[in-house]
Amino acid sequence: MKSHHQVALSVLTLCISQQLYAQTDVSTTGVAVNTATSEALASNSTSSSASTETPNVTLDTINVTAKARTGTALAQKISEMPAVTQVITENEIQMQATGDRTTGDILAQLIPSLGASSGSTSNYGTTMHGRPVQFLLNGVPLSSSRSLSRELNSIDSAQLERVEVLSGATSIYGAGAAGGLINLVTKSLVGYGPIRQTRVGVSSSRGFESDSLGYHVGQTLGYGGERVYGRLDVDYDSKGGKFDSKGNRISPDANQTDQQDTESLSVNGSLGMELTDSQRLDLAVTYYKDEQDTDYGPDYGDNLQVLLKPKDAPPSLKAINGANVENEPYTEKSSVNLSYNDDDFVGSGSSLSLTGYYRDEKGRFYPSGKDFPKQAGKVWVANGLTDENTLKKLLGGAVVVTQSEADIEVMGLRAAMQTETEVAGKKTLFSYGADFEREKSEQTYDGQDLNKFKASNGLSAQPNGLSYNGGPDTTIDKWGAFVNADVDITDKWHASAGVRYQKLKSETDTFTPIYEQLLEEYFNNPDISSISDAYGIDYQAGTVEKGNTDHDKTLFNLGTSYQLTPNDQIFANFSQGFTTADIQRALRDVRAGFVVNSDNVQPIAINNYEFGWQGKHGDTAARLSGFYNESDKVVRFTDSYTVEVVDTDERVYGVEGSLSHDISDKWQVGGSVAYTRGQYDKDGDWLELDAVRLTPLKGTAFAQYNFDEGSNIRLQALAIGGDDKAFKDQQKDPDSSALPVTGYMTLDVLGQVKMPVGRVDYGVYNLLNKDYLTVYHQTTYGDLNRLPASGTTYGLSYTVDY
Repeated sequence: MKSHHQVALSVLTLCISQQLYAQTDVSTTGVAVNTATSEALASNSTSSSASTETPNVTLDTINVTAKARTGTALAQKISEMPAVTQVITENEIQMQATGDRTTGDILAQLIPSLGASSGSTSNYGTTMHGRPVQFLLNGVPLSSSRSLSRELNSIDSAQLERVEVLSGATSIYGAGAAGGLINLVTKSLVGYGPIRQTRVGVSSSRGFESDSLGYHVGQTLGYGGERVYGRLDVDYDSKGGKFDSKGNRISPDANQTDQQDTESLSVNGSLGMELTDSQRLDLAVTYYKDEQDTDYGPDYGDNLQVLLKPKDAPPSLKAINGANVENEPYTEKSSVNLSYNDDDFVGSGSSLSLTGYYRDEKGRFYPSGKDFPKQAGKVWVANGLTDENTLKKLLGGAVVVTQSEADIEVMGLRAAMQTETEVAGKKTLFSYGADFEREKSEQTYDGQDLNKFKASNGLSAQPNGLSYNGGPDTTIDKWGAFVNADVDITDKWHASAGVRYQKLKSETDTFTPIYEQLLEEYFNNPDISSISDAYGIDYQAGTVEKGNTDHDKTLFNLGTSYQLTPNDQIFANFSQGFTTADIQRALRDVRAGFVVNSDNVQPIAINNYEFGWQGKHGDTAARLSGFYNESDKVVRFTDSYTVEVVDTDERVYGVEGSLSHDISDKWQVGGSVAYTRGQYDKDGDWLELDAVRLTPLKGTAFAQYNFDEGSNIRLQALAIGGDDKAFKDQQKDPDSSALPVTGYMTLDVLGQVKMPVGRVDYGVYNLLNKDYLTVYHQTTYGDLNRLPASGTTYGLSYTVDY
């Protein structure tokens, strides 16, 4: 007989009920969840030290311990969830994390449908199933309506216990999860007595240049008592410069920033108390801060020609020594999460979970040039100046240098109840509740001294005291209410159905659009004003008045899974997602007089369909699934990188699969593949979506050997297929920004060595020193962003528990 928790707990608890956990029975059914491990979800945290056991390649059972304290549990067995779901365990993370590997690098290797890592600080363009991903930290959203695309740069990977993945749009969670959910779960104390762990590591490039060296130190302290328990993880990381396959230092990423010459501090703390046998209170706190301090800047060419005349002066992409940026790029994030759980609410047998949370995120980008000749030219022409030579000379001054900085503050409250009962003799679990979230965001551009910037050829960036609006200060409120039912129709047939009501309201303050401010400054510049006066131009910056939007949507989900044989299962799932454009970002580039209302800023609803098979036969485990999603609107960047919501149909479809095989007790092999395709309707023609939205064909493979004493070695590959279909197709769309993608493949060797005391982890990444560009650096922004990826890099670390 299966336990109630095994068969009943809904996937709803994946994101709503942060601390609801269940203990599943041991089953002989195996599923191919991923290609690296068969550990239970929380098995790494049931002892007082980090596990050093060798990871396997199949996931036979899912055991969630009742003592787990942070994160959202997948309280339903993976093998019964009617969706493509994956759990990446601590062992997998440990093996991939040696050296300067980012969380984005790790997840791109282990999640088939997730986009390739950008190689920068940003995870911009990282999608699943062609849609945005909702990132969470311990069940609390990291992805806001206003996104800095740094969600994966929020916590040190050494502090992660596991990562939970649900792909595809989901009405269960609500707004934001159009492409799926990725929940980063931090480590918490489980068990009794003290825990102590020390971590040290080094990283370097292929040539072991002194300025490429980096190091890592970390410490964990914790204690578990009979009723009170707590844990503290502190990790400090110093990264050096990056070098390409030719040994040349890579230029800084002037668009989204990178991690070169960056120091970071990551803190993860948890404190809990068991109030009664059924009630507990848990507090989780995280803090992350990184800041760049580099002497290198991009090569803007002689007299800034790369910025001023990019078509005539392609960039060298060299890193130039001598940079002097007064305010270096940084990221700072803090979160507080307080949860109350009662497993026997007022003696009814129902479970109650209440979670309140707060998150604050600040980020600063690299100084960059911004020109506005089109906007200024229209004003000149409208006032009678049409001579091309004169215009060309005048519009050369329509340029500024600014540095963007943003602050996002989020607070929310969630409540969920779960009640087990029988309906028509069928075991049924009802999950129901409500949630509220308020997000406040603001963004400014700080002007930089243009003369100093020019005199230094772009290496010196010093504030000039001017500031510009990066869109309006925005407040967004999200309300949600839901009910979901999970039913065991038979011992082999499970079904889940639910409905959610979602309401989104936003308020924007009055603001002056940045181009309005720039045009006023330009036409009043002493070098220009005499001519503008002659043409009767007295430009006064206009404003956009405060506004509001109000949207709501009822979302549905319906899924089922069926156990065909003891070794084979099929599943199907329909679910709706609901998301909005980044309102603040979308309004950044509008002109004076734009009206902010529900008609001009519209949300996007996504219908998502998934179906698949998974099974295990002998020593082979596999999964194969297909998906299709559609929407009637598109959020996209134009060729000038403004954001617009296009009222047109869009469709995305694809297939993904994974396979793992135990050749022997020591040898394991496996791999995955994901293919995504999509189109949007342009005047009756279906045009291909570009690689910013869709990850090109992606495959991974690995072979691993496990030694008797617990050590292992692994060879792994990641391959991206080339694609120019969207580039060719979008020649028909004058607003398109699609670029072709050149495929590439990288090889890594990594492993673990069990020592008499502690464990050594090592990694050699891009083993063959492949010369390539990531998809992000091939397809986004201009030629200055065509930066090569790192050549061969090395990582070595030592971890000891005591």
